Amino acid sequence: MKSRWLWCILPLMCGFTGYSEIVNSSIDTAVLYDAGSMNVSSDLDQGWHAWTASVYDLSEHDIWSTGLMSQSCYWFGQIFTDQHTTFGSGSIEFDVTYMGSNIKLPVFEYAVFGTDETNAVTTALSLNVCPDPAGPAWTLISRGSVSVPTAGNYHASINFGDSTYNYLGVRFRFSGTTSGRGTDYATAVDNIFLTADDNVIPEPAAISLVGLGCIVVFISSRFVRQCRSAV
Repeated sequence: MKSRWLWCILPLMCGFTGYSEIVNSSIDTAVLYDAGSMNVSSDLDQGWHAWTASVYDLSEHDIWSTGLMSQSCYWFGQIFTDQHTTFGSGSIEFDVTYMGSNIKLPVFEYAVFGTDETNAVTTALSLNVCPDPAGPAWTLISRGSVSVPTAGNYHASINFGDSTYNYLGVRFRFSGTTSGRGTDYATAVDNIFLTADDNVIPEPAAISLVGLGCIVVFISSRFVRQCRSAV
């Protein structure tokens, strides 16, 4: 009997590792919306947006750009539903699939915001502004940069904090300087994930399923015992 109940409660005893659901994180779909800013009301879960989208290319299943390394305030990002699941320690992970040979001291900048509101004005998140890009409804969760001298896989630790949010907004950009007389200033990134380390709260539906399973096991166990005693 104990073993049956152990199987019921095991999912709740174990940690829940989760990925915030960044839309098209692996760039499987070559869609990039042109936008100076996004908001929860009109841009939720649509996927990638960028300031001056025409200077980017997603056709090779990564986010490729040329000539933006030394240009300030060109960001790409999105707003997606998180359903109050992500908190605590975690990380950002991404693949740099190309780094131009005439780029010096490149970094990949990131910022993560959270909100529970849907108002179009207060949830505006700019992609063409460097300082203070977020409307008053957003709370800054984490901001930083990762040194990316060559192509490869990178990750950085993030503290998502104790608060959770229904919606998350993210924005990213490469920055650095160019060198030499060459023109190879291209950059490309792929497989962008936010990961919470065993701290994702199980959704109510998942908890209900676990509870239902326990009830079924309890009833079936009683039924078996009754049948055995009747024999």
